[in-house]
Amino acid sequence: MPPSFGATMKTIDTLAEDIYHVLDSDQDHETDEDNIAAASAALGDSFVRATSKRTGKREFGKLWASDIGKPCLRQHNYRFNEPEKGEKLSGHTKFKFLYGELLEESVLCLAREAGHTINSEQVRVETPIDGWTVSGRIDAIIDNTLIDVKSTSSYGYKKYKEGIDSSNDSFGYREQLGFYSHYGFPDLTDTGFVFIDKQNGHICYTQCDVPSRDELESKIRNIITAVEGPEDDAPRAFAPEPFGKSGNLKLPIGCSYCDFRKHCYRGSNGGRGLRTFIYSHGPVYLTHVTQEPRVPEVTDDELQSK
Repeated sequence: MPPSFGATMKTIDTLAEDIYHVLDSDQDHETDEDNIAAASAALGDSFVRATSKRTGKREFGKLWASDIGKPCLRQHNYRFNEPEKGEKLSGHTKFKFLYGELLEESVLCLAREAGHTINSEQVRVETPIDGWTVSGRIDAIIDNTLIDVKSTSSYGYKKYKEGIDSSNDSFGYREQLGFYSHYGFPDLTDTGFVFIDKQNGHICYTQCDVPSRDELESKIRNIITAVEGPEDDAPRAFAPEPFGKSGNLKLPIGCSYCDFRKHCYRGSNGGRGLRTFIYSHGPVYLTHVTQEPRVPEVTDDELQSK
């Protein structure tokens, strides 16, 4: 059953405005019960996945679409060959992933309530490359636009709202969307992201030009080579950088969120490994300490409990 307002055809450019309209308690809206029921089932599936046991082991020979944009080849090597060396995700991190997924599903439900055309939800895209299988599921096609829905921090939302390209795509979102576009829906000319500000509830659509098919295949082949080879042949994507003027060196942002940072830099600080210091803006991981910081140092166990 269509919504009771807005008889004209919706376009992706008004998605946020239309969703806010549905949520406006002063506006008449006839709820599509089938849509709500389907969304409720999808939300339930999210809870089931979040609370199910997982081994953390990756199946050799299979890559995910979300892998393509991850720049560190050594991280890929660890994920497949030494997954036990990665830090276990904390409960609060898993909860963060869960409510991000719930937000994303909610946006699709409300977009449909608002009269937008949504199809191909969770359609799998898969292709063989060099004996491996690369696959993933799209979020949806909204108003004939291939869409990936991403929840993000307020900082990330502000950054991506103005546009997303190679200069600010810290998490490889464009490569994932590009894979879906080139290998699953090459006839669709419009691609983009729906970003959700997890803190403030803002929503926006951001059009995005994706990397070329040749660029994606090159990245995929580099990952496969790194995974199939020894650790030392898989280069790191980032290098330690100066921290202030003390002579100390710290992990860059790209490494600080990696589950394998401790294992990767186990030889730092003269064999002592990474040292973690808590500053007002958060933890800083030092690979080389020339001058002892005047802030608390914590162990990995203490950091996980914070």
